[in-house]
Order: sequence, then C-alpha cells, then structure tokens
Amino acid sequence: MPNSVYKSLLSQYNSRATELKAQLNWLSFSRLAFFALFLFLGYRATQTGSTLIISATVIALAAFFIVVKWYDRLEQKVIYYRALAKLNGDEISFLETNRSAYSTGKEYEDQHHPYSYDLDIFGNGGLFSYLNRCSTSIGKKALANLLLHPGVSAIKHRQEAIAELKNKIDFRQQLFAHGSLHENKESDLHQLMMWVNDKGSYINKWLYSFLMIFPAITIGGLVYYFATENDLAFRIFYTSFIVNLLIAFSFAKRIASQLSVSTSVNKILQSYEEQLRVIENENFHSGLLKQYQQQLVSDGEKASHLIGRLASLFEYLETIVNLLVSVLLNGLFLFHIHILHRLGEWKKAHASKITNWLQIIGEMEALNSFANLYYNNPSFCTPQLSEKPALQGLQVGHVLLRAEKRVCNDMSFDDQKFAILTGSNMSGKSTFLRTLGINLVLARAGSVVCAQQFLFYPFDVFVSMRISDSLQESESFFYAELKRLQQIIQHLQAGFVTFVILDEILRGTNSNDKRNGTIGLIKKLAKENTFGIIATHDVVVADLIKEYPAYIANKAFESQIINDELLFDYKLKDGVCTTLSASYLMKKMGVIDEEVQNKIQ
Repeated sequence: MPNSVYKSLLSQYNSRATELKAQLNWLSFSRLAFFALFLFLGYRATQTGSTLIISATVIALAAFFIVVKWYDRLEQKVIYYRALAKLNGDEISFLETNRSAYSTGKEYEDQHHPYSYDLDIFGNGGLFSYLNRCSTSIGKKALANLLLHPGVSAIKHRQEAIAELKNKIDFRQQLFAHGSLHENKESDLHQLMMWVNDKGSYINKWLYSFLMIFPAITIGGLVYYFATENDLAFRIFYTSFIVNLLIAFSFAKRIASQLSVSTSVNKILQSYEEQLRVIENENFHSGLLKQYQQQLVSDGEKASHLIGRLASLFEYLETIVNLLVSVLLNGLFLFHIHILHRLGEWKKAHASKITNWLQIIGEMEALNSFANLYYNNPSFCTPQLSEKPALQGLQVGHVLLRAEKRVCNDMSFDDQKFAILTGSNMSGKSTFLRTLGINLVLARAGSVVCAQQFLFYPFDVFVSMRISDSLQESESFFYAELKRLQQIIQHLQAGFVTFVILDEILRGTNSNDKRNGTIGLIKKLAKENTFGIIATHDVVVADLIKEYPAYIANKAFESQIINDELLFDYKLKDGVCTTLSASYLMKKMGVIDEEVQNKIQ
C-alpha cells in the first residue's frame, strides 16, 4: 500500500537526518577548535618566528577550511534528507485528506482556453494541484502544458514512460528533493535564460592570452624574491601586482554584469546539476526516457557536469565581493578576468543546449507527477487508444473525489455519438460531465485514468460549463457563452475531430429562447457529426432522439424521496429523467409552501 511505503520512508529519512545532525554538531565544535588553534599558533608564530610553529599554523588553517567544506556538504545532506522526509509526510497527508501541499497552478488559468477554466484544471482543488509533484518552475510549466496542449502523437510514448516511472519511487523522490533544496523562482529562471541568450562581448582569446602574461610575471617575481631576496625581483612583483589590479578594475563593469546574474541563478544551477545527475544515472527501458538520457550527453560530457561547471564559475565569480580576497586573487592571478573568460567560453560551447537540458528536467518532473498519480491509485487503468473516433469506459469515476465517495459509471460514445443528459438538481450531472472531461484530459496527456477500462480517440476537447462575464472586456455572461459556442462551431467546421461537453447552455436568456437555442445547437452538432454530451433540465430537448435516433442517446440521473428525504444514487441510467427536486427542496427549506409544491407536482 502506498501509505505504508510513505510512512516507512518518512521514518527512514527522519532517522538519517537526525544521525547527520549529530555529526554536524561535532563538526561545528571541530571547526571552532581548529580556528581557535589557528589564532593561537598564528600569535605564537609572530612571537617566536619558529618554522615549526609557522608550519603548524598553516596546517591548522588548512584543517579549518577542510572542516568548513565538510560541514557545508554534510549540512546539504541534512537539508536533502529533511526534504525527502517532508515529501513523504506530504504524501501521507494527501492520501488521508486529499489536500495537496503543492502549487495550484493558478498562474496558468486561462478563461479562453477550450476547457481548462470550465473543468477547474487550475486553482484550489483543481486537477493540477492534485497531480503536481514538480519542485521547479520548469516542471510546473511542463505539467501545465501537458494538461493544456498535449502532443497527441506521443501519447503511447508517455504512457510507457509513466508506467515505468510508477514504481521508481526512489528516483521520483530524489528528483523532487534536489529541486526543492533551493527556492526555484520563475524570475531566476528568466534571468538565467537572459544570460544564455545574451550575445554580449567577453574577452577574446588573443586579449586573454596577452593579459595572462602579467600574472606570470607577478608569480615569477614573487618566487624569485623568496628564492634570492633580490630587491629588483620584489619591485617587479610589486609593480606587476598593482598593474594586475588596474587591469582587473578596467573590467569591473563586465564582471559586475555577470555578478548580477550569478547571485540570482547560482543556487538553482546547483539544483539543476543534481537533478540532471539523478536522470543520467537511472536505468531506463522506455523509449522516451532513454531518449531524454541520450540528449543529456554533449561531446562526450554529461549535462550535469557542464551545468556544475557553470555553477562553479558563478560561485568563483562571487568571491569578488570579499575585498581582501578580491585584491589578493586579482593582484596575483587576474582571477576574475580568468573566470570572466571561462564564462564566455562556456557560453560559446554550451549555451545552445541548456534550454533543452532544462526542458528535459521539466518533462521528467511532469511525467513523475503522472507516475505518482498511478502509484497512489493502482486501480486506475492505462487508456487504450482507438484508431477511429470513439469513447468508451467501464466504471469511470471522478479523479478528484476520494474513493469512498466516488460513484463510477459506464459510458459509451460510439454508434450513438451524442448524449442528452437530464436530471434533477444535485443529481450528479455536472460531476459526470467533469468526470468525462478530466479523464479525457488525462488520457490525452498519456496518464492513467480513473476507470477499470478506458478506450478513447484523442479528440480535441471543448467545454462550456462555467462561463463568466468580463468587466475588462465589457462582455456579458450571455455574450461570453455565445462566443464559446461560436468557437466550438468554427473548430468543428475547420475539420477537427472534437468532443463537446455542454452544461445548461444559454442560462442568460428566457426559457423559450433557451430551449429553442439548445435544440438548434444540437441539430447543428448533429449536422457536423460531433461527439459530445449536453446536460439540461429541459426534458423536451430529449425528444430530439426521435429525429436523430442513430445519433442521440438519452441518459439520466434520477432521485428518490424516501421517508421524506431526497436521495441520489448518482448512477447513470438510460432514458429521460422523471423526477424533479427543486420544488421539493424549496418546500423542505421553507422557501415555498407545501400546497404550492403539490400543485407543481
């Protein structure tokens, strides 16, 4: 069971983090001790001039830096294991409450998209939030794109990849955890891509080669002075040291421009490096995942190594903010000019590939999100692709409902391509429409769906369920709905095979207009041979089956009144709804009198 696995992993990672934390405490003490020893020995060295004490001072300083480096690495491991522990804790909470701890994708909401707004793909309680296991902005964008604009030609490849990733829980969690170690802001990614695409000038090879003569003179003068104590050698060293500083100062503007990038992207580059390494080191079998791995090798070098090298260059560049270190490094070596040159060389060699590398991270995170859905719901099935337009499902349920509350139904759109769905208020019509829509969205993305069996053609999907008015565009609810219906018709007339989902259309007009408009639209859809379903309270609309018996099927959700209680079974039935609930509920709540309700009946 997924829940027991998550609990075991939570305990394991918490224990590991605790063990490492104890080691950190010991290293923290060691770090302080070595630094205190360095200060003491340094003081004694100035007092005695002893070569032995000077050597010991140097050793103490080296030991201090080694411990500092060791401490930093161990601290990152603690943070990493805590991230893994949090991930498993969040999964446990999700399975128990159905509430996601991750981004809702609200920023991707688009009221003009054919279905995302109507099906509540984004926002609180939406499909994106339910699926999302992406720790980077590129992953979230890739997941949103697969839900909104999936490449239907790659559905089978994504299905194979998701099926393989389902049980690779360690891989999936490692990829997530490494991405979550540093704040992954969209603005930082934007800054990185601006740097990649910037064609600004760096130091050309010939100028760089000429400038490197000066550090050679500086070091040579210093070595010669220590060897001979020759005053001329010291003057050469001193003069070239000053010249190096002046040269470095002349490049200050260029260095500063790169430094502004470094402070934004260095941390996310470290995350990307680790994520790429996780992908590179995994053993994959499906074609799509192996293809991704192959794209992460450039001229015999792995993308993780190259990204790591870039992160190191930016990290070295940041040493310029320490005045003492900057003076020493540039006075002796023209260090930051060297780093500036190396950044330019890296960009020339690899900048064209970095976009693809990051896209692969995003695609892997998106596929991991679907794989996590499969792992958490082993009863879900992988849809079967149909070569001809059709949609059939056994025990199809709403993905976002908990299993104990979910009512599943069989459905078929094959010979009879269009269904008119009638039912009383609260009987489950809108939920069923969303069930169809969300499962179609998942199937097109390559994901598993909430069903025992699911056969589908990768239709374009258009939905009109929750059109809203727009004050910004001075657009009424009714006109906005008409525009959506026009969009559907134009799409159909352009020749696209489309599945249409409509819920109580034309609510902004009177009942006669609404009925006539609904009937007219269905006739138009019949003319275009469109697949789809429409929910309506107007049972008269269901009479269209007489005119289109080979095209239309009537379906219904019924309610019952038992012991003065209104009950719904949410089971889809053939035919037309025969029960009404609105007047009964109004009477029960005291909105209308009982005699009025009896007359209505």
